[in-house]
Parts: sequence; structure tokens; C-alpha cells
Amino acid sequence: MDLLGLNKFMVLLWKNFTLKRRQCTALAAELILTVLFVGVLLLTRRFSYREKTGPFNYPPQPVDELPIFLREVPASGVWELAFVPSKSVVVKDIVETVKRDLHYNFKG
Repeated sequence: MDLLGLNKFMVLLWKNFTLKRRQCTALAAELILTVLFVGVLLLTRRFSYREKTGPFNYPPQPVDELPIFLREVPASGVWELAFVPSKSVVVKDIVETVKRDLHYNFKG
């Protein structure tokens, strides 16, 4: 920060200090409420219960077939992809590869 910017900052701090000095009750209320708010936050953190969960181990899922809950074919006989960005060539290629490799009938 150059000297001109530092000077402006010091003048602004002095103005703020002067305005606050003229309103003692507002200054006291601001200070008390700030300390009270910080105290409430610290007490809440101190007495709140945090459940710690450990690492989860999931069974391996093969990538060349669908999960069990997706193996039932819908009534229409065609799976529908909910969202595929149409402007992305890379995503289109990935979806086409999935369609081809899983041997399922997809629409979308």
C-alpha cells in the first residue's frame, strides 16, 4: 500500500474512532453484543455432540455390469438416461461406450 493509500486509511480510521467516541452507548452495545455472540458460538461448539464416523469399506462393484437393483428392465423395455449434456462431445462418446459395453437398451 502506498503512502497516499495508507494516509487515506488512517484518516478513515480516525473518523470512525471520532464517530464512535461521540456515541458511547452504541459503542458499548456493539462491544458487548460482539463478545456475547462469540461466547455463544464457543459454548455451542464446546457442548455440541459431534459423531465421528470411521472409514467405510464397501464391497467391490464390477464395472462391466449394472448393479443388482438396476438389472430389472423397466416396463417400457428401454432405460432412459436422465441428463446428458448434448454439447459435450466427450460425454456423448462416454455414453455411447456405456451403451455398447453394457449391452443394455438405452434411450437418450
